[in-house]
Amino acid sequence: MKKIRFAIIGSGWRSLFYVRIAKALPEYFTLTALCCRSQEKAQRFAQEFHIPAVTSEEEVISSCPDFIVSAVSKTNMWDTVVHWMDLGFPVLSETPAGLSFSQLAKLWEMRQNKEKPVQLQVAEQYQFYPRYQAMINLAKSGRLGEPVSLYLSAMHDYHAASIIRCLLNTGLEEVRLTGNTFQMPVTETKSRYETFTDGKIAFKDQRLVTFEFEKGKLAFYDFMSDQYRSPIRSRNLHLRGTRGEAVNDTVYFLNQDNLPQKEKLQFKADPLTGEILEISIQDETLYTAPFGSCGLPEDETAIAQMLAGMKTYLDTGKEIYPLEYALEDAYLALLMSSPSVLPGKDLSPQKDLAAEKAFLANGWFQRSSSPRPWK
Repeated sequence: MKKIRFAIIGSGWRSLFYVRIAKALPEYFTLTALCCRSQEKAQRFAQEFHIPAVTSEEEVISSCPDFIVSAVSKTNMWDTVVHWMDLGFPVLSETPAGLSFSQLAKLWEMRQNKEKPVQLQVAEQYQFYPRYQAMINLAKSGRLGEPVSLYLSAMHDYHAASIIRCLLNTGLEEVRLTGNTFQMPVTETKSRYETFTDGKIAFKDQRLVTFEFEKGKLAFYDFMSDQYRSPIRSRNLHLRGTRGEAVNDTVYFLNQDNLPQKEKLQFKADPLTGEILEISIQDETLYTAPFGSCGLPEDETAIAQMLAGMKTYLDTGKEIYPLEYALEDAYLALLMSSPSVLPGKDLSPQKDLAAEKAFLANGWFQRSSSPRPWK
């Protein structure tokens, strides 16, 4: 197999995921360059991780990557993606691809430009987490019948929108969103960088959103701002179908004789690292570790699949995560934050401002059908 060569733009905590992947799976991936803003940081990265850390575009270009990974901050993501595509490079963008409707529409416009075609994918990795990939395959198997509703309290915004689509198979259906954001007290336990043991209680955002799809399916989104890191906040998924339901690792369903059954998902893990190697139910395999036992946690394993999928996209044109889905998911995330983002509505700036004030006053947001260029 020809190795996948990629360069990283950005040297924040997210870029290190890609560094660890390249180090753990050298038979699959070659990191040609990691571009830092300063020489001091480049030297530190080179010494600490033994990677080619550089500071200039010229050095990135001369490293001859198959594609660029944009792993800069969210606020700089769109500009970085567009810049490298303008230079003629395929780009795998970290999420989200854009922070405004105009940015998302511009990416689609660039993609549709036949005179100067660009190649872009977005690294939405949650669909490749072992548990979620297993649940997606369970939904596709028909064991639960037709999926009809989902309660999801596990990941935020665009990540959740992607998993909702995958599990309910809603594609680009129109959807109405209603919801609210509350301030809830919780004891602080962890941040990205430190652990708290003083028992201090702080108020965190809890957002509740209902997705009503045009063909009748429903999704209920429930996420707290500290849910990723807090050890006293769990992640939950409840998928209902016409012939059964899955509640986290437990599956209830009717067999071929329409008799009820209850089964637990079976996990096979590496005894040393705890890495999930296989998930199955009865005699059906729902997930197999794509790179075998490689010592990577599930986030990096999922991102590695995005890297491999990016190379497949360049070679064959087959998208691992269709761009229109990535744009739609980022768009839904915008709508979950503010009702003033309503393309297609005949709103004057004054009315738009009034809508924003109404949102700030009561926290409710909703959406009716509205055209997007990628639909």
